[in-house]
Amino acid sequence: MAKEEPYDRWHKARPGPGEPECPDHPGLVASNEHGCENRWQARWRDRGGRQRARNFAKNKKTAAVAFQRSQRAAVEEGRDPFPHRGRNTASTTPTITEYVETFLSRHEGREGTVESYGYRLRGHVVPALGTRAVGDVKRGEYRDLFTTLKAQGMPDATRSGVKKALSVMLSMAVEDGHLEGNPVAGIRLPKGSGRNVRLTWKHVVALAEEITPQYRIMIWYGSLQALRSMEAAGVRCTDMETLAGKQLVEEQRRRGKAAPLKTEASHALLAVGAFLREEYEAHLAQWRAPLSGAALRRRERRGLAPIPEEFGDLVTVTRFWTPVRENTLCREFDLAKERARARGVMVPKNATFRDLRHFADAVLMASGLEPRKVQARMRHGRIAETLDTYGYLVWEVDWENAPASFEELYGIPAPPGLPDAALVPWAERKHPDAATVPDPHAGRHTPSGAA
Repeated sequence: MAKEEPYDRWHKARPGPGEPECPDHPGLVASNEHGCENRWQARWRDRGGRQRARNFAKNKKTAAVAFQRSQRAAVEEGRDPFPHRGRNTASTTPTITEYVETFLSRHEGREGTVESYGYRLRGHVVPALGTRAVGDVKRGEYRDLFTTLKAQGMPDATRSGVKKALSVMLSMAVEDGHLEGNPVAGIRLPKGSGRNVRLTWKHVVALAEEITPQYRIMIWYGSLQALRSMEAAGVRCTDMETLAGKQLVEEQRRRGKAAPLKTEASHALLAVGAFLREEYEAHLAQWRAPLSGAALRRRERRGLAPIPEEFGDLVTVTRFWTPVRENTLCREFDLAKERARARGVMVPKNATFRDLRHFADAVLMASGLEPRKVQARMRHGRIAETLDTYGYLVWEVDWENAPASFEELYGIPAPPGLPDAALVPWAERKHPDAATVPDPHAGRHTPSGAA
């Protein structure tokens, strides 16, 4: 099999014995062309067996690899590769709009990745360049597109996402022979400063108190179990009840339907603390009790569809007994932020549901839990993601505002060295002397001996 690596014109492929090493690149021997602008050379043989080549600039190795691959693929398929077959005509070259759909239908990534690419390409690239042929759009025009998006107020991180989706699509266009090289490769955009939202227990408790009560348990799934938004929406009763003291994480919801988790590492069996177990049981009693005959008749009179049996096992549903969708949860979370800020708890304005997951990671790391155990809780494929991605979030935890003790919250023994405030049982925090006292915010009762 021919190697895909392009030829390096700066260095000899077969140096002679005793030739000195390149002073700039140890381990390699400099050629007479060392330092020339066009360092990389794509090579292939045409259908007649003749050697063909095309040179690329020193910073265009990726473009050389893609071009070489497309040329060789064209020869194997019996087509005349560039540049000897002439430019594509408008009748054979698809437009950006047409190729976006081709790209999305052929991409073999995760369903969520394909959806994300589709949103970025259809929402930002197609409106600006959709009528143009793929091969006619120049590098400068793509750069102008990114400049326009910034002028419209798009954050740098979002622009980088648009560029990534566009670059992946254009790389496929190179392989299909519509382009000689990827015109977006090498365009550098600022990645942005990243998110720096720091939630505290005071914020989390306020969000749980202020969100619409039937969605309250989702706040705890995010902040205690580190579930992503649609993983929290997809929790089933069987997930909570199959094994005592444990929660299965096996699927999520996407557009209301069951969908695979983000990665294989996302599948897990998580410990459930006494606090979350009580919240779960109170939630079922208040929001998932079977509707009475009168309620069912009222639904029928209002023209509402029967409650589908497939949603009967979900822990959280909307008031219409349908799965919670992303836009619904985002809206409810934003309303909870506004209510919390109105009563003086200054939840960060740009906080999202995902920041609850970041909060869980930060609390566990700051509490001194072993990194491997934090990785298992977060369901990361690599421990570097646990340590690096959320490292900036570690801070001193305000345990005095936590709703329960560490062990009651997370279902695992408290690490040594935690402050006394992290060890105070839930029953002693607000009502140390009461046997059963109603909590007006949580919509449940505190049982005696909850510790």
